[in-house]
Amino acid sequence: MSSKPNGTLASNSLVKLSERGQTRVFHLPNANPPSTGRFYDAERNPDGPVRANSAENGLMTDVLLKYIHDHFELTPYHLKYRNAFTYGYAPTLVEVMPRFLNRTLKPRIPITPQVTAVGPGIGGIFAQLIWHLCDPGDGVLMTTPFYRDYVRDIVYPARAVAVGVHIPPEVNPLSPAVVPFIRNEFEGRKSRGENTTAVILCNPHNPIAQAYPVETIQAYAALAEELNIHLIVDEVFANEVFKTRFSPNPTSFTSILSLDTSSVCNPARIHVLAGPTKDFGASGIKVGALVSQNNPDVVKAIGDSLMATPISSAADCIFTAILDDEEFCDSYLKDNRIRLAKAFELLGEWCEFHGLPFVRAEAAVFALVDLAPIIGKSEDQALPIREQVASAERKIHEGGVHLVGKVSILYSNCV
Repeated sequence: MSSKPNGTLASNSLVKLSERGQTRVFHLPNANPPSTGRFYDAERNPDGPVRANSAENGLMTDVLLKYIHDHFELTPYHLKYRNAFTYGYAPTLVEVMPRFLNRTLKPRIPITPQVTAVGPGIGGIFAQLIWHLCDPGDGVLMTTPFYRDYVRDIVYPARAVAVGVHIPPEVNPLSPAVVPFIRNEFEGRKSRGENTTAVILCNPHNPIAQAYPVETIQAYAALAEELNIHLIVDEVFANEVFKTRFSPNPTSFTSILSLDTSSVCNPARIHVLAGPTKDFGASGIKVGALVSQNNPDVVKAIGDSLMATPISSAADCIFTAILDDEEFCDSYLKDNRIRLAKAFELLGEWCEFHGLPFVRAEAAVFALVDLAPIIGKSEDQALPIREQVASAERKIHEGGVHLVGKVSILYSNCV
């Protein structure tokens, strides 16, 4: 046993983590992105790398900050423990969030606090949902491409498996034509003795940035019933569908809660993730909700698990004021869609000028852009493909743009 010069033990071999902890450290993927130094700031770091890979929206920051500064008022109840706050006399998100979701998602059956679990961000709620639905090794299906942080929240803490379902380029990934591919992946896992517990539907889609048509939503519901699995529907970008000259008639957003799917799917299988932070460009104020209208066990389990990590009372106070002001909400969301449309048109025109193919975004805050025409013109073209990729990554970083992958680009973060 070795020791440091001052006599303290030098080795941590005697201070071990639990089996779960060791698995997290040594075997599960690292959830933290590689460090690239401080990001770009017009005043503090004008030469820093531009962060174009994070779904943040700065287009309405000035409006939101002014509203918060004018209306943020803490009461003595906000300084107490969560239960004293929620059972006190100040309004909270427990009551206000369902009202907001009823206005925006337009469900067939009204959303109530009894079918809603409110927590500190959709990512944390999603991770807790996976933990309660999946045993270690269980699969969660999602068609490619998909939001990369789903993998983080599926793997930890549940130790479930994120299963990407490849959709060929000739198949519309938002159409019912994807169902056979999902079914085949499920059957393949089953033949190998691998259990599958859930399938994810992200509507509007991340990163394709378009809403799903009604027939695809219904097809997912029917498939979940057929395969006897849960259907997790992420509707975080519900209020960010917009028109542009590239897509003058975008697919309208339709919440699964607004449809009657009971004839094809047991509604107890359907769990919806929703919340206001993406719509309001406030991802740092961690607020989100799970709605499960026909599965009280899920709502109770998630609600109980979130008691250890509740929403900050300050965050609750901010968004309670925002969501309870219907006039401000409606005006803000309308203006946000207008600004998103203008921002995407700017990106689309840039892509057209440079001859870069791109997917016409109709929702959310990002777009898929094919950078191959730029990368393919480099002097590295004669190198092996592995070295071309490595060289492209170096050039992207050296050029001051931080991209994960090469095609999903954020166009709405102006701060």
